[in-house]
Amino acid sequence: MSKKLKNAIIFGIFILILFISTLTDRVSTTTLWSLSEGISSEFGGLLFKDPTEISNLSIQRSIDKSEGDEIIKYDVAFSFQGEESSLRILGTPVRQIFFNNQLIPSHSIVKLKGGYDNINSKLFNEKLSLREYYKKANNYEFVANSQIRLPLENREDPYSFTIYYKPRDLVYRGDNTLSKLSTFITNARVDKFTNSQKMGENENPTFSESGFYINAQELKDGAAVSRISLINNATYVIFIVSVLAVFALIWLDRKSLSKLYIPLFMLIILTFYKFLGLGVSTSMVLLLLPIIAFVGICLAKLMSKETLKLSSKELKQSLGYTIVFFIIMLIVVIIPRAL
Repeated sequence: MSKKLKNAIIFGIFILILFISTLTDRVSTTTLWSLSEGISSEFGGLLFKDPTEISNLSIQRSIDKSEGDEIIKYDVAFSFQGEESSLRILGTPVRQIFFNNQLIPSHSIVKLKGGYDNINSKLFNEKLSLREYYKKANNYEFVANSQIRLPLENREDPYSFTIYYKPRDLVYRGDNTLSKLSTFITNARVDKFTNSQKMGENENPTFSESGFYINAQELKDGAAVSRISLINNATYVIFIVSVLAVFALIWLDRKSLSKLYIPLFMLIILTFYKFLGLGVSTSMVLLLLPIIAFVGICLAKLMSKETLKLSSKELKQSLGYTIVFFIIMLIVVIIPRAL
């Protein structure tokens, strides 16, 4: 067997070990990306029993920071002309809703059925600017629940009230909030929908689907998104260049360059998971990656030898390199997570 073929096989074994390591549950996209769940994962909005009887529907969206957290506020007004009817308020409001004229709502938890899957599909596949990030998290789609049912009766005065919802946060690595997402949907014709705050870098996709009017809003941290994109792009470049450099060294087969295998293998380990869009847990960094690094260093040493055997001295050197790699991981990964 030629040395070039031997080294190519060894490098293939190293890459295979890295791919096998992704099978553990300590490696996943959800380690990097998460979306707030619970009431934040519900659609907000109004579902009318007979939307044709609704007119002059106006909605004003704003952000309320009076209690510290950012809460999405919807001031709703509409006219109803018809016989007795009702509407359901979608989602779970985070503050009490005050209804005028002694209207008494009823409370019952209902999971709604209809075209909500189509709304989610269009929202997360076409409309949201950060859609590729949202889809990396578990249970990224909105759910259609309702807890409040309001009776409607014919009257001259318009109905008006305010609904407060908690926005849905897209979080990177558990502590960096990249966006706050809110979605208001209704099956009635909307005459006026306004946002009181300036959009800036934010997005406000509006569309119709399955008989619903949908108005979403992404409040983005543009600087954080750009920083993550820059880091990811740099990681992709480093990984690809490192892999190509290993193949170049195999092809050149020069003893003077064989010492480069070890640092290149370490760079590949450091960038491999990010290249695949995966995150690694802290336990993975502390336990499994040092083992993979030790095996990788041993394989790198074999690539500089004519034989497939390492001496005890070389094994000790591999252990020393592994300790250096572990220290680098502590500085680059573990300490920043703890801060």
